[in-house]
Amino acid sequence: MLTENRLWGVIPSGFKKVTGSGGCLWIVREDRDEEIDASICRADLSMADKRYQGRGVLKSVRLRDGETALIRSYRHGGLLRGLTRECYFTWPPRPFRELAITEELRRRGLRTLEVYAAGVQLVCGPIYRGCLVTRELRDSKDLWATLQGEPGGPRPLASILKAAAETVRAMHREGVYHSDLNLKNILIRSMPDGVEGYVIDFDRSKLFLGKLAPRLAKANLDRLLRSACKLDPERRYLTEASWQEFLEFYHGAADV
Repeated sequence: MLTENRLWGVIPSGFKKVTGSGGCLWIVREDRDEEIDASICRADLSMADKRYQGRGVLKSVRLRDGETALIRSYRHGGLLRGLTRECYFTWPPRPFRELAITEELRRRGLRTLEVYAAGVQLVCGPIYRGCLVTRELRDSKDLWATLQGEPGGPRPLASILKAAAETVRAMHREGVYHSDLNLKNILIRSMPDGVEGYVIDFDRSKLFLGKLAPRLAKANLDRLLRSACKLDPERRYLTEASWQEFLEFYHGAADV
């Protein structure tokens, strides 16, 4: 029997828990509870938005106020992908954990996505499927897509690398080890006066007290480089010189 804490985890301020029919459990932002419920995770694949792809294409739903909600279903990667696919059994549920850590980091001022809701659908016993609903960050692309943009595009490469590096440094300053740090989990957003970096997808990430230890920060950066080399084995878009420039921006970012 799951205790209340194991069932729900930490409920951030401004959110409410909802128990629906058919084994649906939701944590929803209070100002969105009238239009976000379990049905949003069952949105038709025709609503898939191919601008946003990770382990699967995200679905998108237009809300009444004109904002777009993006729905990410949880899927295993690696060896587990063919065995368990979308089924999980860790409690509190992974979507609820990711919501809690994302909201805590937003409260601290880290640039990341706004979460509207996190939900799970019980499948059998403690096994569930889950999804996370976030607000679309307009005028943004992931770092991988940005690096593949036209040479000499609207933003210099140095400003893109600087924005990404400073955001990763800010995340490490808050004590976060990102368990899936890669070029697709860093967003670059065009602004009138430059660019901003955002870090997303904190599923399985670990939050430590104080700044992240230097050895863990280095391990996280090494992971980012490995993932970049997997996407770009010929180093056409993130060259060795560009990576060194990224590191210079990272180490030059002030810890305030």
